[in-house]
Amino acid sequence: MTPKELREQLLELKDSKYREFHLKTCPQANHVIGVRLPEQRKLAKAIIKTGNYFDFLESVQPHYYEEIMITGLVIATAPMEAHERLDYIAWFLPLIDNWAICDSFCNSFKIQDDADQTHLWVFLIGLTDSTDEYTLRFVFVMILCHFIHQDYLNRIFQLLDQIKSEKYYVEMAKAWLITEIFTKFPAAVFDYLLHDQLSTFAHNKAIQKACESRRISDKDKQKLRSLKL
Repeated sequence: MTPKELREQLLELKDSKYREFHLKTCPQANHVIGVRLPEQRKLAKAIIKTGNYFDFLESVQPHYYEEIMITGLVIATAPMEAHERLDYIAWFLPLIDNWAICDSFCNSFKIQDDADQTHLWVFLIGLTDSTDEYTLRFVFVMILCHFIHQDYLNRIFQLLDQIKSEKYYVEMAKAWLITEIFTKFPAAVFDYLLHDQLSTFAHNKAIQKACESRRISDKDKQKLRSLKL
C-alpha cells in the first residue's frame, strides 16, 4: 500500500460523528479525518503484510492525524532491526503532537529481547534533555509500558525527579507511571513519595490516580492520602 492509497482509504472510512467525539477527548489533535483506531490498526497491518513497509516509511509525508498514527503503528510493530526502529522513532517523534498518538505508539511498540530493551533505554535517556511536551511524555509512557521491572526502579525514580517540566501531559504521564509502579512495587513507591522531587501537582496527582485504581487496596489508599502535600 502506498501513502496515496492509504489516504484514499482513510477518506473512504471517514466518520464525522466519531471525529467530533475524538476531538472532545483529544482536542490537541490536528487534521482529524475521523477513523476509529481499530480500523487504523488494520491498515497498518495491511501495510506491513505487503512487505513493502520500508518503502512506505521512506515515501510517506503524513498530514492527517490518522496518517501520523498509522505511520507510528508501522514503525512500532513492523519487523526490523532495533537500530532501524530507533532511527525511525527519532524521525517520527517531532510528528507527535497529542497524547493519543504518543500513547498508542508506546502501547503498540514491540521489544524483542533484553538487548533490544537495553538499546531502547539508552535511546530514551538521550531524549531527557528535550523541552518538548510530547517527547518527554513519550519517555515516561514508554517506561510505563516496557520498563516497570525491579532492575529499573531506581533509575526510573531518578528520571522522575530529574526531568523538570510544567507541561500538563508530562506531569500526567509521571503520575500515571507512578500509579502503575505502585501496583507492582508499593513499598518502593511509598518510600519514593516520602522524599521525591516532583512538583506538588505531579505528587498529588499520582496519589489521586492511585486512589482511583481498583488494583490498589483500601488500606494502601488510606496511607497514600496521608502523603498528600
